[in-house]
Amino acid sequence: MKPSKITGTLLIIAAIGVAAWVVGCTKTEKPVESKTVAIATLMAHPALDAVQENLKKELAKEGYIEGQNIRYVVRNASGQVQLAANIASELASQNADVVVAITTPMAQAIAKTVHVPIVFAAVTDPVGAGLVKSLDQGEENITGTSDAWPYEDQLKLIRQISPNAKRLGVLYNPGEAASQYGIKEIKKFAPALGFEVVEGAVSSTTDVYPVAQNLAGRTDALFLSSDNTVIGGIASAVKVAVERKMPLYVGDSGTVEKGGLAAVSVGYAELGTKTGVLVGRVLKGEKNIPTVVAHGDEIYLNKKAAELMGVTLPEDVLKRATKVYEAIKE
Repeated sequence: MKPSKITGTLLIIAAIGVAAWVVGCTKTEKPVESKTVAIATLMAHPALDAVQENLKKELAKEGYIEGQNIRYVVRNASGQVQLAANIASELASQNADVVVAITTPMAQAIAKTVHVPIVFAAVTDPVGAGLVKSLDQGEENITGTSDAWPYEDQLKLIRQISPNAKRLGVLYNPGEAASQYGIKEIKKFAPALGFEVVEGAVSSTTDVYPVAQNLAGRTDALFLSSDNTVIGGIASAVKVAVERKMPLYVGDSGTVEKGGLAAVSVGYAELGTKTGVLVGRVLKGEKNIPTVVAHGDEIYLNKKAAELMGVTLPEDVLKRATKVYEAIKE
C-alpha cells in the first residue's frame, strides 16, 4: 500500500526529531581533566584544617570531585618544622599539577624544592618570607593567600578586655618569618594603646612553658605571636595562664578554640575557599596571579578559658563576637 503524503511528512518530522535528540545527547559538557593536587601542611590545627577542608569544597564546586577527576596527596609534618624539607622533596617526585603549601615554613620549603605551580596558604608575610616579590604583581609559578593578622585590632581588643594591663608578654620564635613580621607590628601599635612589650623568645614548642612562666611573673597579660612554634605549644601557654590566673591572648580562631582567651581573627574557612579558587585558576593554566590578602575582623572568645584565667569578658565584646566557645578543645 502506497503511503500518503501526510504519513510521509510525519515520518520526515520524526526522523528530524530523532536526529536532533541524538545530537543533543552528544553535546555534553567537556569533562574536567583529571588532576593531582599535593597538599603539605605543618600541623593539625583547627584553623589550618579549615583551610584544607574548604579548599577541597571549593574545588568540588568547580567540578573537581575526589576519586573521580582529582587526586589529593596530603602530607602533614605534625608540627615538626625540620620535616618540611623532607616532605617537599617527596612531593617534588609526585608529578602533581599543583602543590598547596599551608603555613610559612612549609611554603618556604616547597618553594625551594618543587618546580610545578605552587599555591601557598595561611602565610603571614609572603614578601618577607621570600615567596613573592610583591603582593600586587603575580609571578609565573607561585601565588597564594596571606593571613596577615590584624595586630592593631587585636591589641585594641586586649585593651578592652584588660583595661588595666600595662606590660604585655609576647611569645614568639625569632627564627620564623611570621614572627619577625608579628613582633614588628606589635611594637608599632603597642605604645599608642598603652602597652609595654616584653619579649619572650622560644625556639621550639618545649620552650613555651618555661618562657611563658618567666613572662607571667613580669607582665599583666600574655600574647602568642603568629608563628607555628608558639601556636603548637598552646596547651603549655594555657596551663601557665590558668595557673597564674592571667589572660592569654592569641590571634586566630583555631587557637581560641584550643584555649586562648580571645582574638580578632581572619576567617580561615573563607581563606580556604579563596585558596581553592586560586588552585582552580592554576589548574586551568592561569599564571601571574597576585597574592590574595585576607582581612581579619572576626572576634572569637572562649568563655571556659576566661573562667579558668579569672577574666570577666565585657558584655559589649560578647555581643560583637563572631563565635563564643564554651569549652577548651583538647
